[in-house]
Amino acid sequence: MHPSPVVPERDAWLVAHSSALLRPGETLRGVLPVRLDPLVPDVVPRRHRRPKPEAEEAGRFTGWGRIFLPVAWVMWLCSLPAGLLERGAHHTWYGVRRIFRGRVWEGGWNSTAGWFVLTTRTGAPLDRGYRTNEIALACTEQRLLLLSKPVTPEREASQLLGELPRGQFALRSAPHPPRHRDRVDIAFPDGSWLALEAGERRQVPLLTGLLSAA
Repeated sequence: MHPSPVVPERDAWLVAHSSALLRPGETLRGVLPVRLDPLVPDVVPRRHRRPKPEAEEAGRFTGWGRIFLPVAWVMWLCSLPAGLLERGAHHTWYGVRRIFRGRVWEGGWNSTAGWFVLTTRTGAPLDRGYRTNEIALACTEQRLLLLSKPVTPEREASQLLGELPRGQFALRSAPHPPRHRDRVDIAFPDGSWLALEAGERRQVPLLTGLLSAA
């Protein structure tokens, strides 16, 4: 018999959601919720964004939509100064925090780490925007699955966002600052790496174990 998958008790629903996405004969070793490190870029460059299924529909304005479009444009124009000020403050705070926190990823958007960030930020097909921060990692003897985390898992199934075959990911050998107790770094063969956060601090050994077994 195969050992039971590693999964936090409060997230036991992830086992059923992950199992539904496995190949015939594939064994689930564990599945854990994770977040991108808070200092991983939260804005995906437009040239790297994937088209969303609703994008085409969003561009169609008929009937009342044509009437409200000019009003919406004026409202957006009026809010622009406040938005720019908020964005400037965000970047300033981001820069200050990075001085003390250090690097949290390496490789750029064209690396495997960049693909991981893009896949996470893009989220499920019908998610709006590119700001998704949380996913679930399901580890099997064949691959690592990146799954969406539905708001209501009892009504909505997790979706497969992307995957990496075994041998294409591992626990990063270089240690991160010890003060980052929730952090676990994942590394890739192209030399890129990325800082992740476990859903809870007590889940760090579980996440470390799954990535170490790669």
